[in-house]
Amino acid sequence: MLVVSLGWGGVGYAHAAPADEIIASVNGEKITVHELRESLGLWGGAVPAKGIPLDKKKEGLNRLIDACLLEQSARAKGLDKTEDFSKLMKQNGQGITINALFRREMAFRAKVTEDEIKAEAGKLRKEDKNLSREEARSRAFGVVWGNKVRQIEEEVIAAAKKDTSPMIDEGAMARIEKGDPMKDNVVLGTAGSSAVLYGDVKKLLQTVPAGKHGGRELTGNPAMMRNVVNRELTRISLLDYARRQESGDLKWLKTVQREAERALLIGLLTGNVVLKGVKVTDKEIGDAYAKHSGMLVRDGKPIPLPEVKEEIRRIVQGDKRKLAIEKYVGQLRKKAKIKTYGKLITKV
Repeated sequence: MLVVSLGWGGVGYAHAAPADEIIASVNGEKITVHELRESLGLWGGAVPAKGIPLDKKKEGLNRLIDACLLEQSARAKGLDKTEDFSKLMKQNGQGITINALFRREMAFRAKVTEDEIKAEAGKLRKEDKNLSREEARSRAFGVVWGNKVRQIEEEVIAAAKKDTSPMIDEGAMARIEKGDPMKDNVVLGTAGSSAVLYGDVKKLLQTVPAGKHGGRELTGNPAMMRNVVNRELTRISLLDYARRQESGDLKWLKTVQREAERALLIGLLTGNVVLKGVKVTDKEIGDAYAKHSGMLVRDGKPIPLPEVKEEIRRIVQGDKRKLAIEKYVGQLRKKAKIKTYGKLITKV
């Protein structure tokens, strides 16, 4: 592995780095300041990550480098040419369009000022006298940013709904509450020229584990049905709103589509290659049970292995998968040409 690191630097900078400035490259593929900001949760990438600790920024950059390596490996194996990949991208098409709308709005409208951070940090330190200035500043940034995101999300949703006037059919919902039989083509709500049908909602609910609902199926749960109908009406409104502005969202559509491709390719790679053959044996479960038997106690008595076997299997399997992925990425890093322009990290 050829790694060229130009130093992380140890002091702050007065001005943030331009969003399109390159902070790293992986086998020639560039990672920008914008990408790192977004990976740290700053949608739109226009707001400097001034409230995020340096070590978190470094961790975020390392995750991006690993993601690049995994995606490159997936493409080298031709996973981007498979039917599974094409199908998954098609399934995510509407989500990509809506995500691009929000990202564009965040980039143009979300701003966090130094005064806002100082004011919020002051409140936090007043509430907690033991809070350090650095920790207060970090938390304050998160609070201010979170409030801005929620406000913009609410405003975008309100604008979308204004155009489509979504409405739930209360008559149909009353029939559900009474337990009346319903046909799949019964309209539960409308948004613009689109409708949400009982059959559509039923299919969505059938993919969700029922859990404990007093013996009632989810499709007979009025509150659950109403929540899903509201969610679908909001989705329809946002999709319609986004498509009518699509000409201005081409940059963000490409960005979000690119991210979706990466995420799906990594998923296919890990599922079909990296984790292939990763299994948990009964011996491993028994060993884990013996190792942690002191914690597996109920009413002062050991919990029998059969009662916790599947839970232990999931935990052991999760650990083995994590190790398998780390090993695979480690091998990719050894062969990769990675450059990091670390002095920029404090300016992200």
